Amino acid sequence: MYDPIPQDPFFALVGSYLSPGERLLVRQAYELARRAHGDQQRRSGEPFFSHPLSVATYLAQYRLDGAAVAAALLHDVAEDTRVSVADIEEQFGAEVAQLVDGVTKLKDVSKGVAQAAAPLMTPEEIGMASLHKLFEAMIRDVRVVIIKLFDRLHNMSTIAHLPAAKQTMKAEETLAVYAPLANRLGMWQLKNDLEGLALEVLDNKAYTVLKQQLDQLRHEQRATFDTINQEIVAWLTQAHITVRNVLHSPENIYTSYQAITKASKPIHSIDHTLRLVVLLEDAPACYLALGRLHELWRPVPHRFDDYIAVPRNNLYRALHTAVMHSSGHQLKIRLRTVDMYEVSEIGVLAKWVYANTPLWSKGIAQQVDALLASIQEEMNQDLERPGAGVQNIVEDLFRHQIVIYSPRGDIFELPQGATPLDFAYTIHSEVGNHCRAALVNDNNYPLDKPLQDGDQVRILTADRGHPHRQWLNEDLDYLTTSRARTKARRWFRRLSRHEAIEQGQKVLEEELYLLGHPAGHPRQALATLFGFDDPADLYAAIGRAELLPVAIGVRVLAAEWHREPLMDVGGRVRSEEGEEFIITQAGHRRLRLCQACRPRPGHSIIGLIRTVGNVTIHREGCHTLRGEIPGGRFLKLAWGAEGTRQVRLVRLRLDVFDRKGLLFEIARLLHEENVNIKSILTLEPHDLDGQVVIMLELEVVSPRQLVRILHRTQALTNVCSVRCLPAESPVMERG
Repeated sequence: MYDPIPQDPFFALVGSYLSPGERLLVRQAYELARRAHGDQQRRSGEPFFSHPLSVATYLAQYRLDGAAVAAALLHDVAEDTRVSVADIEEQFGAEVAQLVDGVTKLKDVSKGVAQAAAPLMTPEEIGMASLHKLFEAMIRDVRVVIIKLFDRLHNMSTIAHLPAAKQTMKAEETLAVYAPLANRLGMWQLKNDLEGLALEVLDNKAYTVLKQQLDQLRHEQRATFDTINQEIVAWLTQAHITVRNVLHSPENIYTSYQAITKASKPIHSIDHTLRLVVLLEDAPACYLALGRLHELWRPVPHRFDDYIAVPRNNLYRALHTAVMHSSGHQLKIRLRTVDMYEVSEIGVLAKWVYANTPLWSKGIAQQVDALLASIQEEMNQDLERPGAGVQNIVEDLFRHQIVIYSPRGDIFELPQGATPLDFAYTIHSEVGNHCRAALVNDNNYPLDKPLQDGDQVRILTADRGHPHRQWLNEDLDYLTTSRARTKARRWFRRLSRHEAIEQGQKVLEEELYLLGHPAGHPRQALATLFGFDDPADLYAAIGRAELLPVAIGVRVLAAEWHREPLMDVGGRVRSEEGEEFIITQAGHRRLRLCQACRPRPGHSIIGLIRTVGNVTIHREGCHTLRGEIPGGRFLKLAWGAEGTRQVRLVRLRLDVFDRKGLLFEIARLLHEENVNIKSILTLEPHDLDGQVVIMLELEVVSPRQLVRILHRTQALTNVCSVRCLPAESPVMERG
């Protein structure tokens, strides 16, 4: 017989707020789940029932209703015991059964088509279909995903006993799906907990270092916080502004990790800025307090955000500002009401915690409904590919959102990194298909450049316009949202086979021209290269955007990449601990790392040429360089990546109409690609109707990089044509 599990605290908790009928429902669910799981054990050796009991306890702490708590107790019964969803429905009713079924994974559904299909599906397909099932259930009842999120929280808290590979898979899935989902539902604390637990698995060393650093920072900032707290309260009280509380709010561990890795900084480089939350009576008081604090301390330019007037889509509301304290240190301050603070911490859970109070307002409910409507729309975007809807949700809805304004002032939320083309498709498929240009804040703006939070965007269309296949290539960054790519791809799929073949053949010719290939390149060989028996099938696949121009170029170049000689461009250097790094831009000189400043990837570095010709690598600003005579003895160096030490020398010809800034834009593009320009030459021939020829000699590391450069350069305004040239071709040859 199974060992007893303490139940008194749980029943005391649910008894504190549930009605007698709901308490009975929960007790019956408890007894059934306890009997059904019996002596089952988790890998840790604990009784298996401890898991559903923990999940149910989480829900009870947030005062969820009896049906949800009962479903949490029963959510593993349909997967791991002989009790079916139908049995649960018979005993507990349709509501509890639907919640349990919504949380149950696809591969373990006891009845239906899904079970028959599961043996034929890959693990990835099963995972995608399980998420599809979860999101469909979430649309019907948000309590399904709340149970699932707390289920994942407890599983991540007890993950240490799983095999390492499974730990990694669960942690990656948590960061990709469950933490962003908690964020979109406003469950801020749960999101932070999930991210921290996932990071502890995926990069335990970084997690340990960051946790130690952040704990130490909290301790070090305690006295400073107490002083500034008193200053804020005294200053605002003088203006008759009531301060309800001031909180010390250090950055969470995963946000710190993201900031450090994005900036390529060493893991110990946490932000030491003091962060404060000032809680006030109401929204007008927040704005009054903001002005008052800006009188006391000088605000930092461009560091103000108003999320009260324009709330975030995850129920977050606050005013953000940064100021320079009289001590010379910067402070980050958030001003909000107590209500805003309470809701922003728990998000959608406020529906139960603050039921029948002003905290769960009609406006908040509408925001949650809008999210569920967006998920439903994404699920219906591409009914032929059910997995596409899940991908769209994960890639678009769960990314950090920015606010974009239409010319009329309408507000649209897009994922961070979205472009004007993404915005065009957000308005309507036809606006995206016919888009030709964009004005952002009344200025011309590239279609492939990310928008910024708060931008106002006007889309310019052409009556006979249509999407370009280059828009679909993720390397070129025209479309960054799955929803926009789905809409654009749909236009090409509707082409007849005749139209697809005709357009595909033209696209192929244009791509081969870019690569510098002769018009007589054997088409049957190309078809075979891409797995087609007939060139017409190749053309049709290109025409319908099933095969994209960039993919064609990369595959063609890859087949011949090593026929041309490759050159080494980086030198290797070892640290005293045996770590090996690649350094570029040092020629073929011998290298050593400065032992005083200990440069590592992420640091800006320079090289000091010694009298014997060797180079010592220093961090910029290294104290050992003080007194050194600046000039030719110094080299600006860079960190290289493994696999990029060899480059191919490539010659490009650009036919352009000259304009101010064009050469700068070309150079900037190549700088963004981290490409070295070996030589550049401009010519102004008399037979090209005022065109200018630009000849470039570049060090390129891969076929993909070269094709990306060709397409990005071709998209620049005033660039008429671009193509690769054979190594010995005449400069003025025209194709």
